[in-house]
Amino acid sequence: MAHLIEKTTEKPTPRSDGKPERGVELPHRAGWVGAVRDWIEERTGLFGFIKHHLDEPMPPGVGWWQTLGNLLLTLLIFQFITGFALAMFYAPTPDHAHESVKHITENVPLGAFIRGLHHWGSSFIMLVVVLHILRVFFWGAYKKPRELTWLVGVAIFQVILAFAFTGYLLIWDQKAYWATVVGTRFASTVPVIGEWLMHFLRGGKEVGALTLTRFYAIHIMLLPVALVLLTAAHLYLVRRLHIAGPVVPQKGAPQPFYPYQLFRDAVVVLVGMGLLMTCALLFKPPLYPVADPSGTAFTPRPEWYFLGLYELLKLMPPKLEVLGTVVIPGLVAIGMILLPWLDRSPSRHPAYRKWVIDVGLIVIFLIGTLTLKGILSEPPEVIPQSTSVSSSTTGSR
Repeated sequence: MAHLIEKTTEKPTPRSDGKPERGVELPHRAGWVGAVRDWIEERTGLFGFIKHHLDEPMPPGVGWWQTLGNLLLTLLIFQFITGFALAMFYAPTPDHAHESVKHITENVPLGAFIRGLHHWGSSFIMLVVVLHILRVFFWGAYKKPRELTWLVGVAIFQVILAFAFTGYLLIWDQKAYWATVVGTRFASTVPVIGEWLMHFLRGGKEVGALTLTRFYAIHIMLLPVALVLLTAAHLYLVRRLHIAGPVVPQKGAPQPFYPYQLFRDAVVVLVGMGLLMTCALLFKPPLYPVADPSGTAFTPRPEWYFLGLYELLKLMPPKLEVLGTVVIPGLVAIGMILLPWLDRSPSRHPAYRKWVIDVGLIVIFLIGTLTLKGILSEPPEVIPQSTSVSSSTTGSR
């Protein structure tokens, strides 16, 4: 057993560029546990990989705001787990979707809790991803050399929005059905390809069985693959380029990720997950009556994170609805994509990025105001039967 307690004397194999590999030498351990650990380490480098990242130096001044990324990753993992659990009992057909969700909520052990985690988890994810984006924006952490990291993050945000939109219909209740009717009708306002795009999303002229099937397939197959690939790319870029420090460099030596930043991450994750579980336990996720395409007494009303767009459309006259459905959201998305190149200031400090910060604050204020207006306003009493987007979203107030 002497060979098990000797420290390895092998040196890392040099890379092609002459620099040593970023491996970590670990001492051999005695006993059968140590033997198994050494066997795994020799073949995978897992423990050295973990130790290397735990020892990663953090710039002075890195603190609680840098914990949002790990909280978001944890929430996404929980969303995958709860989504898989729900899919075990879910039937993606108009005849059985609503009943299967009701069965999960009322009869499956812990079903209401799991569904609550998934339901409230989407709101937690949306809140955390927005805070994370705002932190990166105000800290100027999208600047060189982190432009690609920002672009991948913007793509992740779009995928999360698509998750929220496609998952909304799967309950197949009145609220989900009519909100999807209005949401897919937005696509018809896209110039040239609008009608084709709406029919593609719906699988026909109306929201029905094919719409549910397509949204389910996108929600559980296409979007998860996209999110996993984008998240892996994002984490790789973050680790390769490291976390951007404060906008004003602080004095002091870098501190390793463990134990200082890991402690902050653990606290925030525990608090966040504790709040999520509390919401899942105390607030049962809603389930409205089964979808009725012939009904006229239900109001299409999206979740809070889409209320800003919903209220914007209500302000648009019918002839200008394309501004609310395509032009304004498109400009915001293009602005986010081009932000690292639009912001030409060499400094990350907000004082030297005045016009960028001002534009960002205006956009944030408008979205926040419209969202708050939607939360506080009373919904219309009936669903208008007009075929235009604007008439479908205004209604009587």
